[in-house]
Amino acid sequence: MKYPTLSALKPGDLEKAADGYAAASNMADHAKGRLNDEIAPKMRGALKGKSVDEALTQVRKLSANFHYAQTECGLIRTNLNLLAAELRAAKKKLKSAEADAAAEGFTINSDGSVSYPAGGDKVDGKTPEGGTVTASARPDSPTDDMPISPSKDANDLADSLERQATQANPNPNRAKALAIAKSIAAAVKEATDADQQYAPVLRRLRADDDLVVSHADWADTQKDMSASRKAAKEIGADVPTAPKGGTAKENAKWWNGLSDEEQANYIALHPAGIGAMDGLPADVRDEANRVVLAEKRGQYELELASIPPEPRKERPGPSGMPSPEWEKWDEKYGDRKARLESAINGMKAIQGRFDRTGENGLPEAYLLGFDPEGKGDGKVILANGNPDTAKHTAIHTPGTGTNLGGINGDLNRSDKLWRNSSKLAAGEPVSTVMWFDYNAPDGIPQATESGWAKDGGPTLQHFLEGTEVAQGGPEASHTTVSGHSYGSTVVGEAAKHHDLPADDVMVEGSPGMQVKHARDLDVGADHVWAVGADWTWDDAIVRHGGALMGLGDYGTIPTDDEFGGNVMDYGDYRGFSGHSGFWDESGGKPATSLRNMSRVVVGDYKNVELK
Repeated sequence: MKYPTLSALKPGDLEKAADGYAAASNMADHAKGRLNDEIAPKMRGALKGKSVDEALTQVRKLSANFHYAQTECGLIRTNLNLLAAELRAAKKKLKSAEADAAAEGFTINSDGSVSYPAGGDKVDGKTPEGGTVTASARPDSPTDDMPISPSKDANDLADSLERQATQANPNPNRAKALAIAKSIAAAVKEATDADQQYAPVLRRLRADDDLVVSHADWADTQKDMSASRKAAKEIGADVPTAPKGGTAKENAKWWNGLSDEEQANYIALHPAGIGAMDGLPADVRDEANRVVLAEKRGQYELELASIPPEPRKERPGPSGMPSPEWEKWDEKYGDRKARLESAINGMKAIQGRFDRTGENGLPEAYLLGFDPEGKGDGKVILANGNPDTAKHTAIHTPGTGTNLGGINGDLNRSDKLWRNSSKLAAGEPVSTVMWFDYNAPDGIPQATESGWAKDGGPTLQHFLEGTEVAQGGPEASHTTVSGHSYGSTVVGEAAKHHDLPADDVMVEGSPGMQVKHARDLDVGADHVWAVGADWTWDDAIVRHGGALMGLGDYGTIPTDDEFGGNVMDYGDYRGFSGHSGFWDESGGKPATSLRNMSRVVVGDYKNVELK
């Protein structure tokens, strides 16, 4: 960038363009919201049939288009605003130099050099002549006052010569002019650096000219964000720094202290960080995590498509041994392909929950956490209804064998708990949250170890604290923390060490909560609720088998009398698995266990059926 260009530059023009992209992003967000939260739910509630399914498919595609436009326009807005801020700072420095030159009667030339008049005390009867100086933008060296060294590079030598010439010149205007010239050069360099960093970033922010948002488009958005973050870092753009390892209160204070523009910039550049930050509003985390979900889905789908087809596994003939081609393929691609397919299945399940909004009254879903690589098994935190505004909140932790690929079953259980709790809530809003942010044991042998819970308990505690902060305090909502199977052990780990921000603890099929008595769980024994199915073999094995066989001891079984909590009635056997049947709704009628759990969620304690 040249001096005249910077002098004539109007950063406000970039900011006006940024405002235009902000308006486009907001418009797309509004349109997406109407499609997802108003139009599609009404269609599901009022119409049935194949034609409606096809129409809903088109609505989803249109929503995806708006989401993509919202994200990309928001990213362009952020880049333009950050570039404008850097150029404005450079322009301010230049204007200051121009004002200094005018005050001294100096002339700034088109190449950025500064001409100064004659001045100073006479030498040999003559006033020292004027002249012209040109400066570089190189910072002053700590060795400025040292003799010239041939070991320095050419620019260092030139700078040293220029400084020594200035010091020796009897015209004091020369030193003033050189200082002004250096300010001009520094301003031009700052503007040039910003322009060079952002020009390629803005050029790449171009969508395809078709009407379909593909997985490749979303994968490319992820690259766009990475390039934008790099550009901001390279020029030292003023992007707020989030608290590192901050508490929920610290996170909320930081977020609330940002301007609207700073919040928008941070979401555009760091959606994964915002989506994972406990204490922030649910709608903010949801928006950020939906971007991460779309980007990761695009990335994973492209990577899966790039894996060569699996060769025939068996050798020709009767041996049944794996072929060398298959073994080579499996070693290179087998595990990764399985991982990608599992993650994509989980992402489809999350999208499936989004698509069910309005079905049988199901409320809008909020994605409060998502990471396909998180904690080994992936991370999903999804709420039915906004927990920030709920009067009754249930946060549920699933157990052994939970992973991203099989998350659909846990999402359905959360749906059922919301549906039945809402019927009992007398019009008060309910939110049920499926919280999976720990590395769950893969099977019974691993579930005999308590390390999984010791790692997951503090993470659950942080999320609970964040939920309370976002809600506005402990009195804002009646909160129940629930855990199924090994998930109850994670809940126990959180409750026994911390001031648990919850009113009730509720467990289903629990093998133990690492305490001997319900009173050790921080909410009071009369607010601890447990349900089991002793007459079903699978639930009995989970709850009692480990301790009986010496494989693990997590304390007193919560359904035992000596534990001291409330033991809820499971109900009649319906031909389903006892250990996974607590949420059964077969025949259109909720199981006794589900009705009882729903009563706890809404605080209807007197109607809970106890054993």
